[in-house]
Amino acid sequence: MKPELALSAHAAPARATWRDPRPPKPAGPGRAFWAAIAAVIAVACLAFLLQSGRLRAPAVFGPYSVSVPLTFRAYDPARWAIMNAEDYEAALAIDPTLPDPRAIGFADAAALPPADPALLRDEAFVGPPAKSYAFRGVTALDRERAHYCLTSAIYYEAASETDDGMRGVAQTVLNRVRHPSFPNTVCGVVFQGSQRAGVCQFTFSCDGAMARAPSKPNWLRASRVASAALGGYVFPKVGLATHYHTQAIWPRWGKSLVMTNIVGAHIFHRWRGRWGMPDAFRAPYLGREPVPGPYLPVAQQIAILRGGGAAAAGLLPEGSGTVEPLPNVAPAPIPSAMAAQDRGIGTPAAPAAATAQTYTDPRLNQSGQIREEFKGSGEWKR
Repeated sequence: MKPELALSAHAAPARATWRDPRPPKPAGPGRAFWAAIAAVIAVACLAFLLQSGRLRAPAVFGPYSVSVPLTFRAYDPARWAIMNAEDYEAALAIDPTLPDPRAIGFADAAALPPADPALLRDEAFVGPPAKSYAFRGVTALDRERAHYCLTSAIYYEAASETDDGMRGVAQTVLNRVRHPSFPNTVCGVVFQGSQRAGVCQFTFSCDGAMARAPSKPNWLRASRVASAALGGYVFPKVGLATHYHTQAIWPRWGKSLVMTNIVGAHIFHRWRGRWGMPDAFRAPYLGREPVPGPYLPVAQQIAILRGGGAAAAGLLPEGSGTVEPLPNVAPAPIPSAMAAQDRGIGTPAAPAAATAQTYTDPRLNQSGQIREEFKGSGEWKR
């Protein structure tokens, strides 16, 4: 065999490659597509630069020029002479239509007082203040109830505070009244949740604190603060706060709110986001105040705190009275029956028996008695 034939025989497998079909093209756009995309982007960027004025067109397209319409003369000798006049009479001789500056009462114009830097700093830290709103009840009874409930909240929450501390508590209560997350009455906000121990919004309404007789000077001070707040006074140092707590604790919900300020012994907070902005405080005041609380009797509150009896469960029906069973006595006579009794004016009435009952509700027959735990109330400890 000839060598070239043998070589061709051994190279047969290599020659098979050009006989095979051409491999298929890969899926997806090719180079032409991406080149077109790049060209379009380049043209768009060039057009944007030319339109914005950052890049001037080359001189081959013509000189760069901008036309601005002018509505005034570049040089007016009359105007220039008026501007350089020595006094008003000289200027009036040039232009008799000039207004008289003495006809303008500059003394009546008063500039705004300069802003207080401390006030600006407080507003930046606290946030927007609440809008002034007068809480007027539908009837005189509603107004009295609102005043009593707000006074109670101020006294039992901040009796030892300064006037600003009391105003902060009052503003927080009224902010809740205007917010849709809370009841839209003053008494409803103050005594919310007081029908169950441990779930009240204000601790004084379910921890037995209202069993202590209030101090007259501090109660009158709280009453004045409540009257001003219900009349529309706004305390801006707490902003739109709806929550507060003492500096001695930091509750779990404190991290989920925005702190507005620290006034006295309390730290005030407001909602985050839009729920804490002025637009959210637009709930209308109903004006119909419910009966003031607390809705869980004070005797039951004390029993629950001591952990005794059936009250330890924390849920008792409203108006169920004390935990101890009440004596079964006859009801008291009605006033018309008492007035029908024949008594001499000058004849002294016989003293009533010690065990006589004079009230329909037997719980009221215990008035005048002092519990053992309250015998030392009002005394100074040495």
